[in-house]
Amino acid sequence: MSEKKHRDAESAEARGGFAVLSVLCVSAVILFATAGTAAEPAASNDVDRAVERGFEFLRKQQKDDGSFHHNVAVSGLSAMAFLARGHVPGSGPDGERVERALANIISEQSEDGSILGRGGRMYGHGICSLLLAEAAGMSKNERVMAALRKACDLILRAQAEPKSPQHTGGWRYEPRSHDADISVTGWQLLALRAARDCGVKIPGEAIESAVGFVKRCAAREGGFAYQPGGGAGHARTGCGMVSLQMCGQYDVPEVKRGAEWLRTHEMKWGREHFYYAIYYVTQAMYQRGGDDWAWWQPQLEKVLLEHQTGDGSWPTAGGEGEGGPVYATAMSLLALCVQYHYLPAYQR
Repeated sequence: MSEKKHRDAESAEARGGFAVLSVLCVSAVILFATAGTAAEPAASNDVDRAVERGFEFLRKQQKDDGSFHHNVAVSGLSAMAFLARGHVPGSGPDGERVERALANIISEQSEDGSILGRGGRMYGHGICSLLLAEAAGMSKNERVMAALRKACDLILRAQAEPKSPQHTGGWRYEPRSHDADISVTGWQLLALRAARDCGVKIPGEAIESAVGFVKRCAAREGGFAYQPGGGAGHARTGCGMVSLQMCGQYDVPEVKRGAEWLRTHEMKWGREHFYYAIYYVTQAMYQRGGDDWAWWQPQLEKVLLEHQTGDGSWPTAGGEGEGGPVYATAMSLLALCVQYHYLPAYQR
């Protein structure tokens, strides 16, 4: 890719980043796993307190219609955070909160299956599809399953749009787009993978084709690029690693080189797409386990505990301002809640 084309791709990612979010992860098989590996430390009391303060903030943001934010993707991330802490739809006060959020998101679904939201619309669709898959995996609600099937049909139709050989198998901002990028592709692939584990019929070739696109985004220097031929970045690398890991490819060279790239490139507070990056890197290193998780976990906890504000929220940073503190808080909680082992997506 020429330097100009690379800059254009990076600029497109910035515009699409949180203006349209950019994020998340999946599988959906075990309902509740309450313990990690024997050598894995439990969440500290400080982390527990930070998490509970974050949820107190999110509870206050939910509106009468069940949404947490005017952007449907941000509402989806907020609801997913509650699932990640073990709040099952329909069970207990926060379970009812999640049910109202799901009902709101399903009410946004069009006849063609789309839940597109604002901005780069397939971001919102992928996020909400993933939420539906996680909720279906935890509750087996038929209304949620029906919405999930329709959402997956749209994802499959969008993947089938004609694309160049380099972009085949991936997704972009719009359902009719004819190119692809790793951020949008990550959402759709993970939603399909989770839906398949819930019993939705997803063709194996759709998963394989998407995996092929992700691998073509592996950067020459290690890590993953926004599009084939580009340079590596933290958020893109975490997304690429998790996409492959959740499709069973835990030890392929691309994942190993991604972990090596992350360990040799410091990620600083406030960098571009900070919350997107910290979420995906957390998922990737948690799946790696061992030395990689032991290296990453204290960094994650230190930076998030240092920057949590007095009302329990996290401030916007790194060009992700459109979602405000609701987005920043949901993403921070999703990262910190990995070690609680509740969401099907967080199982190793």
